[in-house]
Amino acid sequence: MPGIKINITSPNAFVKNLLTALLLLFSIAIVISCIYIAQSVYYRQQYHPSPKSGATLHKITGITRDDVFDLSGSEGSGDGDPLKLFDENADPANGLIIHPNTQPLPNPKMGIYYPPGRGLRIVVDLHDLYALSDFYIYDKSLEPDSVWLYTGEMNNWKLAAACQTSGHVAAWGWKNFIVHQPSRYVMIRFNSYKAIISELVLYGNLQQKIPADNEVHVPALPKPTLREFAGTNAYDYVPMQLLQPFSHVRLYQQMDYFDVDTVNAYPKNKLALNRWQLPPSQQLRYYAGSLRQAGNHMWMSIRGMPVYLEKKGVNEKDKPVTSQGMDDEDPLSYGRHAKTFWNMAALFGKTTIDTSLIDVDDVPRFSGLGLMDRFENGNEEDAYWTKYYWTPFNYFAVSSADYDGHEGRLGSKHGLIAADSNARLMTSGMIQLDTNRVRTLYFLCRQLRSDKKFIWQGGVQYHYYSNAAPNHLQSPIRGISPEEDHLREKLAKVRAFHDRLLPGIPLILGENGYDRNQHSWQRTPLLPGRSESQSQGIMCIRSLLAAFMAGFDGYNQYMMRNATNDQNATAPYATSGMIGGPANNAVYPVWFYWSAFIKHLGNYQPDSLVAETGPVYIYRLKDRLNPAIKAFVLFSPTTNGSVTKNFNFKPGGIHNQLFSEIHLLDNNPSGLVQTRQMKDDSIQLDVDESPVILLMN
Repeated sequence: MPGIKINITSPNAFVKNLLTALLLLFSIAIVISCIYIAQSVYYRQQYHPSPKSGATLHKITGITRDDVFDLSGSEGSGDGDPLKLFDENADPANGLIIHPNTQPLPNPKMGIYYPPGRGLRIVVDLHDLYALSDFYIYDKSLEPDSVWLYTGEMNNWKLAAACQTSGHVAAWGWKNFIVHQPSRYVMIRFNSYKAIISELVLYGNLQQKIPADNEVHVPALPKPTLREFAGTNAYDYVPMQLLQPFSHVRLYQQMDYFDVDTVNAYPKNKLALNRWQLPPSQQLRYYAGSLRQAGNHMWMSIRGMPVYLEKKGVNEKDKPVTSQGMDDEDPLSYGRHAKTFWNMAALFGKTTIDTSLIDVDDVPRFSGLGLMDRFENGNEEDAYWTKYYWTPFNYFAVSSADYDGHEGRLGSKHGLIAADSNARLMTSGMIQLDTNRVRTLYFLCRQLRSDKKFIWQGGVQYHYYSNAAPNHLQSPIRGISPEEDHLREKLAKVRAFHDRLLPGIPLILGENGYDRNQHSWQRTPLLPGRSESQSQGIMCIRSLLAAFMAGFDGYNQYMMRNATNDQNATAPYATSGMIGGPANNAVYPVWFYWSAFIKHLGNYQPDSLVAETGPVYIYRLKDRLNPAIKAFVLFSPTTNGSVTKNFNFKPGGIHNQLFSEIHLLDNNPSGLVQTRQMKDDSIQLDVDESPVILLMN
């Protein structure tokens, strides 16, 4: 029968699959939403804040960076920031509810800042006594962990509150704790990186004004001359003639050179001065004496473990407590260490001690020779690349013992000052310009010593190398020039900080330098037309100038001698030397450049920054005895071979007089000296990347 035939076909397979997928995603979204809502209800019930009282609570405000202290020292290398615990304008008790964005903890990959059993501790100083009533914290954790809050003071904390973080986004929010305790100080302790508390708000009423501490600062130091400023580092006894242009030498020494006794237990253990049984001319006493006779100074950086702890497998970078298991934050745990420093001051200091009291038994005893007056108890204990990192608390503890036996509590014959009142302790060189660590050390001195004295009267010492580093978890890529690094500006900021906190205490850049070898990540920038050695020398001189003009009190170039006899060693810091390794007689251009600067500018002090922009940098120096006599240093701040031809320089206030133009030479400790006459009160000269000296005669 004729009619219409209708063909019905199935939907396209792609459309069918798409609809199925969308339906599945929609179902999943509904399930997730239901789970989230259920969890939110659950966590709000479990972690809801206590109800507000009807009365308005007084929020404590005005907390600044100078008031907060990270006892783990995570700010320098871990990017922690304790101020971020107080940096957002929240007032949850009085209805100003915000969701903080910042948090104070360091990089979560750096567990060194959470010592077992102690965690990371942040202390806030409120400066006055408050009747504390409430603490509010904002929990922003992704995993459950523990947090504790304390009131009291550094040697007497009282637990005020404890909680476990929720560990879930749905439970993020404010938690409050009623405390009702009077205190000037509050401490929060984080068990690990998991315990993320992003804000802490303190409430309470002022109970008592506390008078400001009467801090006694020694007078500010005069500016050093370049000769007084310039020093080096050494690990062996460099020939005296090569040390002539260095006023001070930092000598690396190991504790196991001296504390070798494995038979007699502390405090009856004996010490050695000649463990390697060297002839007198090669012993420490005679080398230090020769330096002093030459007008130079030396201090020892003593680090590492005594032999008896080495034999027990203790790593040289660990804390040198007298017996394993002792509290490494207690100065009284470092008695044996402090006894060694007492002996060092008794031997090499200015005060004559009854030699029968000295514990050295392998050489004839001596005392009162005045060969050293500064001692450094360690080296880079704040290094974050080992598991043996020292917190500021650890370093304070050993230092208070080494300085004076922790105010004499360790008994007689402990600490430098007990042997020689002229002796001074210098801080162990810090790996970077970490002024926050210094602030914390200062705080600990004022909290944990009855005399409140900053014990490192011999100087605060930083180490710093100009390089390009992606972050603190990766090695640097290459060395960069001090100008590209803005080294002088960075050091000037440290100087300003130091003047506010510690005027009169020497400020020292204890390590700074470059490798020659271009395979090292601390390699010198290679200047066009110049060799590796010449480039290294120029970078070292420009770094010396940056630190000098920044106002530091001392500078120790790293390193006097190469680390090995291999002049082509590729390891970092292996070819930083001014001279070759122990069996190598090479003297590199940097030694000659340095010698020329000291010879011509040794009696000059920093005066002013004439120019630090444009193609030529110009620094002015003044003669210490006759400040009207000036000198100038000019150079191109680049590393690309730039030369400014016929640069016209007008010294200002100096009229058509004779002057000396001095260029650096590879094998001449005086450089190339030319006498010239100014014309029209100006000087014309070519300026390149190697600093040139102009002495106004």
